[in-house]
Amino acid sequence: MKHPPSVPVPQSPIRVGFIDDHTLFRESVKSILNCEPDIDIVGDSAGRADGLAMIVRDKPDILIQDINLGSIDGLTLMSEIKTLAPTLKCLILTGLMEEHHILRAIRSGADGYLLKDCSMPDLIETIRKLANGRIIWDPVLIARLAGKNLKPAEAQEPKGIKSLTAAESKIAHLIAEGLTNREIGKRLHLAEKTIRNRISLMMNKLHVTRRAKIAALYTRDSETIR
Repeated sequence: MKHPPSVPVPQSPIRVGFIDDHTLFRESVKSILNCEPDIDIVGDSAGRADGLAMIVRDKPDILIQDINLGSIDGLTLMSEIKTLAPTLKCLILTGLMEEHHILRAIRSGADGYLLKDCSMPDLIETIRKLANGRIIWDPVLIARLAGKNLKPAEAQEPKGIKSLTAAESKIAHLIAEGLTNREIGKRLHLAEKTIRNRISLMMNKLHVTRRAKIAALYTRDSETIR
């Protein structure tokens, strides 16, 4: 069934990879997404080795993956994938909504997070928004996270510049060098809108409201994170 797009449709199909260890769920979602004229499922996998091979072989624009992949930690895998393919946009599609999963997903560089009980039109629209440089988080999760204090174990997680992912640290470094969002995007081969969204997420992590503060924190703490 085709769903009318509510966001701009790219000229070429969005190349999507899919990692989920539940075969029936994976095949069902694939069959529906492949009916969309602007979405092309280029590869799928149930686990780590095949997933990494798929990223290298099929070069998707967007990766959909679960957090729980049997014995595999999906967020650790996502960090590996982000290192392997820094420009790849990663969408977490999972049934897990605990605060520590959400926080780890943010720190691992996830570009989106949806619960598996979302509607198919919502999933399709999220894929299109990600392709257009947006960062999408399920509003239920954001409300849940905003309404609760961090547990003691979570409060002990790295803070400041140390809390940034490797990709975010690169952006912070370029901000400290004085580059604009457009210049950072060109340097990292990312859309300016993507850089703007990632900087917004970084500001939330660092509890700051200005790019200059990111530069100041990076300059102050960079020696300790090398």
